[in-house]
Amino acid sequence: MQNDTQTYDIIFVGAGASSSLILFQLKKRNLLNKLSVLVVDSELKTGSDKTFCFWAEEESRMAKELDFLIKHSWKSIVDSCGDIKEILPYKYHHIDSLDLYNYVREIEGDSHFDRLNARVGAVSRDEQGPYILVDEKIFRGRTIFDSRTPVFQKTAKGQEHLYQSFIGWVIETEQDLPESDSFRLMDFDIEQNGFTQFMYVLPFSKNKALIEVTRFGNEPIETTGAEALLQEYANKNYGDFKIVSHEVGCIPMSNFEIERNIGSGIFPIGAKGGQIKPSTGYAFKNMYEQSLVLADRIENDMLSLQTLLQKNKSTPKRFAFYDSILLTILGSRPEKGKSIFLALFQKNETKVVLKFLDEKTTIWEEVLLFSRLPLVPFLSALIQLFLHSRSFRPTMLIVICSILFVLGNHSVAQDILGYGLLLIGFVTVGIPHGAIDHLIESGNWELKGIAKFSLNYISKALIMMFLWMLSPLLALLFFLLFSSWHFGQTDGKNWRFSNLTSFLWGTSVLIYILGTHTKETADILSAIDSHFFNLAIPFWSLFPWIIVALITKRTSFVLTLIWLLLSSQLPLILAFGIYFVGQHSLSSWSHSSEYLKLSNKSMWMHSLPFHLGAWALLAITMVFNTFFIQTTDAEVWGIFFIFIACISFPHVIWMHKLYTRNSF
Repeated sequence: MQNDTQTYDIIFVGAGASSSLILFQLKKRNLLNKLSVLVVDSELKTGSDKTFCFWAEEESRMAKELDFLIKHSWKSIVDSCGDIKEILPYKYHHIDSLDLYNYVREIEGDSHFDRLNARVGAVSRDEQGPYILVDEKIFRGRTIFDSRTPVFQKTAKGQEHLYQSFIGWVIETEQDLPESDSFRLMDFDIEQNGFTQFMYVLPFSKNKALIEVTRFGNEPIETTGAEALLQEYANKNYGDFKIVSHEVGCIPMSNFEIERNIGSGIFPIGAKGGQIKPSTGYAFKNMYEQSLVLADRIENDMLSLQTLLQKNKSTPKRFAFYDSILLTILGSRPEKGKSIFLALFQKNETKVVLKFLDEKTTIWEEVLLFSRLPLVPFLSALIQLFLHSRSFRPTMLIVICSILFVLGNHSVAQDILGYGLLLIGFVTVGIPHGAIDHLIESGNWELKGIAKFSLNYISKALIMMFLWMLSPLLALLFFLLFSSWHFGQTDGKNWRFSNLTSFLWGTSVLIYILGTHTKETADILSAIDSHFFNLAIPFWSLFPWIIVALITKRTSFVLTLIWLLLSSQLPLILAFGIYFVGQHSLSSWSHSSEYLKLSNKSMWMHSLPFHLGAWALLAITMVFNTFFIQTTDAEVWGIFFIFIACISFPHVIWMHKLYTRNSF
């Protein structure tokens, strides 16, 4: 890496639509002659590679400012029945990407900013600030706008990553087009082939148009099939024609999280900055609105991370939820897309649909709009989203705790249901979640390393056992300490807590479960050692955490606190077991699966040797103490408590390794 560097006020990584719109706004504010600017892109962009379209009111700022670039506009749409409908007060506008790129080249000559045609190797920061790396040479910028292709990461179950892929022809026809003054947004009069597919038509003149076949699906459309559909559609609707040019593209339709190198002078923009609407693929208007905010902040020297988050704050979160519903339908039942979009445009005013897609409708308008759509696929998607949501598990735990409470403490029905569920839970995930630590250590099953790993693991468990023999009180305190850390670390990952908040939460929940069952806890602990003191905690002591949960708007956290409050009214073993299995073990299992990239079945099979070994050790311990030592029920649970403490100690160490790895 070379030491000689060039420094700029602003570096644009990529020269596509998002960068071009920001440069346009900086030019309007006469800032380009005051700032040193570098634009880096691997392509020269001398051709028309994209069709930028948006709808806007005629008097809107966007329509007025970009009027000199707008090549075609339409004020009416042809629906799927062939009827022409006006979309006023909106107009649908088309900008040729080459016109935008050429404009940027013009202002480049006037403003003398630097351009570099090269591939950027890295965008990063060091102690001196943000920089980019191009052919081993460093270019530093006070601000770097990064518009490289985004990397999407699945961060939760139920998320969908689909493609809006399209292949189009600009054609010239011998006959006049039947509707040369109106565009077609979605014409479903083509084969669906197991996906959601439609034709998109923009007439540029009486005998020239862009016809484009578009697919929403988990597989991009292939050229051969697309061209066959284009040929058939053009012959059927326009007669003889010739192809003037081609257009090919693929836009992500995703609610995955985007991997962003953000903050400290590095700002993702465009698709990388989350400007693509997941359910439609439209992004140009969002990019324009982002360019306004960024240019204003640059002008006032107030650029910050909050600048990029501003749109998310002003847009109601319900629209992201609507996007997720549609993505779920298109991902799991793509054949339903046609009926949904047909109903959307046929049974609602087009201007209301466009307003909805702009995320500007009221809740009442949305209720009316959704009431006219097919009910079953939306209900199915809602159920699917709920099953995969973070709220599903705590909701089920609320139900379980409520049922057990109604059955009555220590009743036969409560014992059968409660302890039956715990036994199933311990077999399926309670013990197995700690029996995959060998995979966390090596990443795979290595027979050669198992003996060494097992010896290391057992030695740590024996250290904990000797501590119990030496000083039960000290062992208990140590167990509570590392359990609080471990429980908090696992739950904290779910709710993105800091280390300190995670530890405070883990401590709170453990003391709460034990302290709201004073007598039972005292009986078990005194059976281990007579020096333990009573711990009494009122059931409402978790209320401060409820305030935290409400302030941070974490629904799953609120629901978790509700079932914990309910569990305080159940016997201790059930309360602790429900938390250990239903909350901690399932969360830990999910985190391990995410890290190891293994299925549940594969992980469970890998856990089986250590899983069986743990049960065997427990059985030997319980049988030995039952037959050779006089034991009460409290003493039996005390022995079980010590056993769990011993095998938990090494598990906590290995899980801490997992949670602190950069790749996780």
